[in-house]
Amino acid sequence: MGRELIAALLLYLALTDIVGAMDSAYQWTDKHGQIHYGDKPSASADSRTITLQRGLKRADNPSGLRPGELDQLSKMEQRQQQQQHRAEAAKAQSDHQRAARRLLCVNNRAMLKKSRGNENFKKHARYLRNNCW
Repeated sequence: MGRELIAALLLYLALTDIVGAMDSAYQWTDKHGQIHYGDKPSASADSRTITLQRGLKRADNPSGLRPGELDQLSKMEQRQQQQQHRAEAAKAQSDHQRAARRLLCVNNRAMLKKSRGNENFKKHARYLRNNCW
């Protein structure tokens, strides 16, 4: 249902550009339930007249988008850039934390070797067992 509505809307928007000077178009449903649009009514099915709106002109910009669509597109691009920036910051933080943990593991391994036979040996061994692979 949702896909058909979107397809019909997109087709309607396309017809407003294709039909151009026409004030109306026709819609009909075939025997398979498929919705069709055209500039002439169907001979084989009951057609419904659709009045096309005037004044929905394309903007004079290279993208061919209407002003409202252009605003929506720029907001979407801004959100996408913000999400990308947050993802990059999270990755950098994760990399930094991973490097810090790796350094702690290296230091604890060195301390473990130095502390063989004394009371700190168990502490370093426990840290390595729980936090390092």
